[in-house]
Amino acid sequence: MREHIKNNLMSFFIIVTLVNIAIFICGIVLAPDEKLGYTAFIVPVIDGLLGVIPGLVMYSKRELTVRQMIVRDIIQLLSIELIILVFTFGFSGFSNVDVSKFLAIVLSVAFVYVGVVVIMYLLDFRTAKKMTDDLKAFQKSNN
Repeated sequence: MREHIKNNLMSFFIIVTLVNIAIFICGIVLAPDEKLGYTAFIVPVIDGLLGVIPGLVMYSKRELTVRQMIVRDIIQLLSIELIILVFTFGFSGFSNVDVSKFLAIVLSVAFVYVGVVVIMYLLDFRTAKKMTDDLKAFQKSNN
């Protein structure tokens, strides 16, 4: 459980960073003349909190198969998409939504999610490699 909370905390900070980049890119493309106020600084933090909710809820104590992990990742992505869209556009529905803004948000959330998964994989890979190297050095010193 402690490791799960640590991973979600790391995911939060990665999400906040990637959301800042996504807002910057979308802003330059879709609204280059728009100026943001100080309230815009809280949006990535809120998105980060909303983005880790599915990860906290979908915690599993048992080891998942590759297929179950893929299904869980797809459900998490869809959940995050829905949460962010409802948070952005409200519960009233998406009838009067600007299509370019809608697509920008959907694609940004997908890219941020994939970015988080890739970065977490690389961090885990680096940790596993270091542990393997340490184990080999330990075995070599004991022989």
